[in-house]
Amino acid sequence: MTKRTSFVQMIAALFVIALSLTPPVSAQQVEDGKGLVISSAGDVAVHRAGGEERVSEGFVLQDGDTIVIKPGARCVGFTPMGEPFSLDGPAQLVLTGTGDRGLVGNVASWIRTQLAQWIGESRRQPLTTRAVRQWDVAVDVPAPLVPAPNAKVRPGRASLMWSTVPGIDSYIVAIAPALGEESTRIVRGNSVVIDDLLPGEEYVWKVRPSMDGWMGEAGWRAFRVLTAEEEKQVDVAIERLDDLEAGVLLLSTGLHEEAVYRFDAVVSSGVDAAAAQLWRAQALAEIGLYQQAYEDLIQLRGE
Repeated sequence: MTKRTSFVQMIAALFVIALSLTPPVSAQQVEDGKGLVISSAGDVAVHRAGGEERVSEGFVLQDGDTIVIKPGARCVGFTPMGEPFSLDGPAQLVLTGTGDRGLVGNVASWIRTQLAQWIGESRRQPLTTRAVRQWDVAVDVPAPLVPAPNAKVRPGRASLMWSTVPGIDSYIVAIAPALGEESTRIVRGNSVVIDDLLPGEEYVWKVRPSMDGWMGEAGWRAFRVLTAEEEKQVDVAIERLDDLEAGVLLLSTGLHEEAVYRFDAVVSSGVDAAAAQLWRAQALAEIGLYQQAYEDLIQLRGE
């Protein structure tokens, strides 16, 4: 085992331990009729079935819950009806399940049906951190980074990014439909834009250095292209959301790159920065950038 491999494994293990202290929501945790807390600061609790539970990022809300925000505290999230809320204490919110759930239903529906993508109107919002974020990480064998495993991309074009190998300038990128023929291209740098992907199709891709005799390469990674109908539905669902809300939905549905940019913007603004940093850590870990994810968690815990 090389020193570099040992370090990466150590970072991954530390990330898993740290993240378990305040675990974000997963698709398996959320069901129909459930809401979600995406940011909590100060003394916030949920009264449920005669008991009281403390609230943190990733807490799953149910019909009938009462959210109690004490003076000086704050809570942001989605109700089981899919409505975003932002409350500053002292405040109280009773969650009920009556009425029409609307176009996309509730937060759980957005997660499960993979409709909460950052597209449409929100594309026009400036992403001031895009120019400074570095996706590059050097390793012994190049590995796909974005799209994350089994992630989603928008129709028309997709950016593929991978880790670099020291001393290597060019890479061979192979891409193929799930049931089609493989095609390859030689690329300088660690990213390429693919503009001939078919809506609704699944693809796999991998990358290796463009060097004769090179033996090591990463395995195939899969992603799916959204359909035009999914884009249309998402336009309505996402346009009213702020960066933190949109980022959580993007992460839940597999658009990791756009989610990270949203979290970057929230962290830079200072409002809900801690919550955004926690969600960003999960996004980075799912991409495979464990060291960057761990650095976010270390900062959160003041170590």
